Amino acid sequence: MDKSDKNKISLIELGGRLKEAASLAALCMADNEYYLKLYGGLSRERRMALMEERIAKTVGYCAENDGAFGVCAADGRLAAYEYMVDYRRLAEGSPEFYNFIFSSDGDGTTPLPHFEEMKKVLSSLLNEGRSVTYVLGCGVAPAARRDFRVLAAMAHFNRRLLREKDVIAADFSNGELLSLCAGQGNFEIRKLDEDYWFFLRR
Repeated sequence: MDKSDKNKISLIELGGRLKEAASLAALCMADNEYYLKLYGGLSRERRMALMEERIAKTVGYCAENDGAFGVCAADGRLAAYEYMVDYRRLAEGSPEFYNFIFSSDGDGTTPLPHFEEMKKVLSSLLNEGRSVTYVLGCGVAPAARRDFRVLAAMAHFNRRLLREKDVIAADFSNGELLSLCAGQGNFEIRKLDEDYWFFLRR
């Protein structure tokens, strides 16, 4: 192996690594306030298993629509992930999956907390003819959070995303990740709850 390969960091599409991506995302978000509320009363192990199942389905949809990416560390393991949707395409073309993603029960009966407030903003943007990219998940493996190469690759990817996309939207329940992303540009950040924010660049 060439010495340069030992330190190589690569950006990949997640289509062929859904299980690995879902496992990493579940690990990163296992103690996230949203999932604690969604799966309240369950053991951490059971909660993570349900999270993996739900996330794998979501990442699969994103991958099919060119919206799921990851960063591989030098050893080939997935070190970071990010997945997103074209909000208009999802809302107008796949209403069942829209309900799956944006409701806590997966069928649209119980919308995510505060989603109606966010939906009004997003619908207004669509009515203006804007193109909205909604980032559904983003994280870095605990073991890679001090690896500047992985962090730099994610930062570079998101700077490119900001240049290429019209409107970027996301919701956050992780204050540290919110601060990290907010440092990449001029964004609107609305606090919706004690540990919940709506993030928008338009």
